[in-house]
This record gives sequence, structure tokens and C-alpha cells, in this order.
Amino acid sequence: MTDATAANPMSRDRLLELIGELCNGSITEADGAALDLALRTHPQARVAYINYMWMHGSLYGDAAELLQDAAAVRETRADASAALAGLLDDEQASPGMAASAPHKSPRVSQWLALAAALIGVAALSSALTLWQQGRDIEAGRVDAAQTGDSSADEAPRDAAVARITGTHNCVWATPGGGAGYGAPLPAGERLELQEGLAEITFNNGATLLLEGPASFVVAAPDQVKLDAGRLAAVVPGSARKFHVHTPGLDVWEVGAEFGLVTQTSGSTELHVFNGLVKASVLDSDGRAFEQLELNGAEAARINPLATTVTEFPADDAQFVRNLLPTTGPHDGLLAYEGFRYPSGPLEAQNGGFGWAGPWFNISIDEQAGPESNGVQMGSLAVEGVVPVGNHAAQTSHRNRIRRSLATSVGGVFDTAGLVENQDGMRLVGRDGKRAYISFLQQVSQTDDGFYGVEFHRGDGNSNRVLCIGNGADGSGYGATSNVNVYGAANLPALGAENADVNFIVIRIDFGVADRDVVRVYRNPESLRDESLCQADALLRGNFAFDRVSFGNFDGAKVHEVDELRVGTHFLAVTGRWGSHPKRLQRRIAFQPIERFRFAGREGQVAAMLLIDDGARMGVADERG
Repeated sequence: MTDATAANPMSRDRLLELIGELCNGSITEADGAALDLALRTHPQARVAYINYMWMHGSLYGDAAELLQDAAAVRETRADASAALAGLLDDEQASPGMAASAPHKSPRVSQWLALAAALIGVAALSSALTLWQQGRDIEAGRVDAAQTGDSSADEAPRDAAVARITGTHNCVWATPGGGAGYGAPLPAGERLELQEGLAEITFNNGATLLLEGPASFVVAAPDQVKLDAGRLAAVVPGSARKFHVHTPGLDVWEVGAEFGLVTQTSGSTELHVFNGLVKASVLDSDGRAFEQLELNGAEAARINPLATTVTEFPADDAQFVRNLLPTTGPHDGLLAYEGFRYPSGPLEAQNGGFGWAGPWFNISIDEQAGPESNGVQMGSLAVEGVVPVGNHAAQTSHRNRIRRSLATSVGGVFDTAGLVENQDGMRLVGRDGKRAYISFLQQVSQTDDGFYGVEFHRGDGNSNRVLCIGNGADGSGYGATSNVNVYGAANLPALGAENADVNFIVIRIDFGVADRDVVRVYRNPESLRDESLCQADALLRGNFAFDRVSFGNFDGAKVHEVDELRVGTHFLAVTGRWGSHPKRLQRRIAFQPIERFRFAGREGQVAAMLLIDDGARMGVADERG
């Protein structure tokens, strides 16, 4: 046992807790450093980490389809269950880890049972993708005729044949060059996506999800060119002549769902998820020398330098096929509103999740009409936060609109343990709990009367427990509360007001006997680690609430809001982050970790974890 091992003991339960936080994306910088140290210095910690990641990966993968022999599955599962149980028992006796109780806790027993049930699947597939090395791609355009298909002449170059219908964390090689949510794409348009995801919908109904880094050309109404990168496609039968050209492969007849990944060298993989795909394999000079026909669950790897084609089962887990991972509460995010509504009145719109009903107008300027509490096209955005959809806009000045949170018995906030009863109302505010809120906010003119994102317990000004904006009674730009026994000292400013988009994060610690503490971060320094952020305002009082409102009164300004979130931890409400180096959490255990083996009853399962630039986690079945 090394000095480092002796000096840094960690219990098994604590290790599993940190690994779980890493998987959920909620681990702090300090806990990440502790996990990193444990993985470097404890062999047992590395074994437990590998097995946990097998389980985690199998939950997201679809590797069960790859298993051909049910008897082999049962055998592998039984062997792995016994081996994993032995490993964890060995950890309890290891002098390098803190002592554990003789009997496993219910949580660990449940984890062990789940791991045993899933490890047979995980031994054949890992769905945990880390990140790939970025590559610099030269910007520019390519003429559609270079692809060798005369269909490029069927539409004028200036006519839009496709449109960007969704974006997530996109970083383009040519900022301001026209690429972005809603952008029309004419034939011949080149897209250089350095980071993020872009959804492209063609006029014929084909939809592609492009994953950066990628170099991509919209060559024609039914033709694209992927020079480098990764995409997932859904092509309906009506668009089956859709053509995808890569340096090593021409996919020329499609009525399917499939994925493509290609490199500039010509090395290409084609994975078919559903339907039938026909393709021509190209040599290094771009000449077709072999035809492929792949059905669902089949894949092929093309190496043009060796002129070889290798067929194998398709792996759905290698591709992002949906812009959003889930449409409901997840990973501590309990309520979300992205304003994915058509342009027009906001009232009665009922999207997102975590809400008890639709938006409802409390006050509106009748002369301005219902659209003055409305939805406008496009999104608000700040560095590191890339929203999707449209945004709310209050264009008149006697306006308030609100929406109630789902605080009913059995609702998402009740299940999270955040609800308490106050004065006959079910409010988010249980003693000892914590809630986070975030949103994007912009105003067209400063020092122009009252506006704000408000949090109420019931409707009415007297029930406004917190407001972020330009406060009433001359309090200026900051955080205010009408439920306030502390006076002006409890109405802190948030710095100089401006007309920029501001990203606001609110943390509420609900204390005993309604002694709550609110911290407000305006454009926080980090979107990954709260400990690196300095609060811009601090308030005390009773801040339990059950609804969110937008208000805009007096003056001539426009008040706009986007990306409203309520969750249980910091990352839940800052969850989309960009490429700014100060906003990225450093890697955990980024050094390669050695190979571990453990024996089963009749076989041997080996795992290799390689975490480095561009690497993936690989799990191999080596039964002998």
C-alpha cells in the first residue's frame, strides 16, 4: 500500500456516490478531484468504477439486440454476478479502503443486483461516449456539381432546400455567417460545425442530426455531402432517393433510419437502425468498386486504403438521434419552459414539463391585445447557454402572466420532497431543502419602470415573494420581495442595469421556521461548479412559492424571458454549456487505467477502460 493510498481512504458507499454524481453531471470540482485521486491510488476503486460504468452504459445502450444466444447471456450474467459479488466483498476487506459494515446496505445490495442483471449486456457494449478530439476544418462553399449528381441543377442555388430546425450547444467555424436556428439552407451551402448538435430538415421530409465536429454540404434538394463528422438520419419512404456522399461511401437509396461517421481519410461506418439502405463503396480515387445492401441492425466499416469492408451489428449508442435526451423531469431538473410555441399569444400555451397548467393572463393592456403577453420567434442566448425554440415577450406595460408549478400530491415537486403546506397552499419550500431557478432575461430600455421575473404564492402583488428586475418603489435593478420584514437592506442591487441578455441563477435554501436564504447569481462565472461563482445578491425571509410570473409596467420597454428552469442542484438549471475554457469541468481520471481481470465459474471477463483524448470506454467479452 502506497503512502497516497493510506492517506486517502474512501469508503465504498462514498465512492459509489461520487461515481453516481459523475454520471449525473452534478459532481463538483472538489469531489471530482477526490474521485480522481481515489481512481489513481486504489485498485479496488478502479474495479468498482469500471463495473459501475458497465451498468450505467448498458442502461443507455441497446446492446441486448446484439446477443444471439440466450443461454450465453444467462451464463455470462451468472458468472459476472458471482465475480462482482466477490470483488465488492474483497473491497470490504481491503486495507486501502475505509472499513465497511459486515452487511451490505440496501442501496448497495440493489446496485449489486442490478449490475449482475445487466453485466451480460454491458460485457458486449458500452454506451458511455466521452468526447472526441476537435479538428480544424476550413470554411467555404462547394459547388453541388462536384458530387457528380445532375439533380443539383434542379433548384436555383439561392432557393432554400432545407432549414436548420434545431440546435444544441452549436459552435460554428464562421460566427455570424448565417448558420443557426431557423436558418434556410440553399443548395451548395457548406456548414462547418465545430461543436454541438444541429438538426437539419429537408423539404422532402428527410431529417439529419449533425454532430460536431463536422464538415457538411447541402448539395441539392435530395443530396448531401459529409466530408467529416457524424450524423444520424431519418429518411421517409417518400424521399428514398435521398443521396449521402462521403469520401469512402455513396449512400444512394434510402428509406430508413441510419447513422454515418466518416473521416477525411475516407474511413467510414454505416449503421442501419431500421429499413433498408443501399450504398456504393468507393476506392481512394472515388470510384465505386463494391455494392452494399444493409438492413436494420446491420453495419459496415469501410477502409478505402486497404479496400476492405467489414460487416458487424449496428450500434445505436454511437449516435445522438434526438436533440433532447428526454421530454420530462430528469437529472434534478423538475420544471422546464423553453417556449416552443408558435408566434402569438402566450396565454393557454401548455408545453414544457413540471407545471400544473397553462400560462394565464393576470393583467393585460386591452388596447395592445393578447399578443402583448406573447411568444416571439427566435431565442435569447448568452455565452455558454444555447436555448432551443422561441421566447416570451411582453411588449405592453400593464401586463402580467403567470404559470403554476406542479405542487400537487404525487407531483414532481412533491416526489422530490420540496413541498410543504403554508396557509392552506402547497408551496415549494420545505424546511431543510434547496431549490435552484434559472432563466434568461432582457429588457429593451433601462431605467424605464417596473419589470421582472416574479415568484408568487398565489396571485397578487402582496404575494410576490421574489422578483428579479427593475423593482417597484424606486429600489432599482436588483432582487426585491414584498414578503419582507427586513426593510430596504433586504432589497439588494444586482449591479448596473443593461439591455443585454442576462443569465440569472437563483439558489433558495429553505430554513427552519421560514428563515430562508436566497442567493442570486447574475451571469455566473461558471456553469459547471457553483463553488467558483460569487453571489451578486443575498436575501433573507420566507420565499416559499408555487408559481412564476412575468410582469411589465410603465415606460416603453419590451421585457423578454427564455429558458426557465427549476431544479434541485446547480447543474440541473445550467445544463447547457458551451466551449468557453473557464466553464468546462476538468476530466476525471484522464490517465489510461490498466486492464483488470476477474474470474467467473467457467470463464473470464476482461474490461479495459481507456480515458484519454478521443477515446471511448471499451468492454470486451474474453471468455476462454
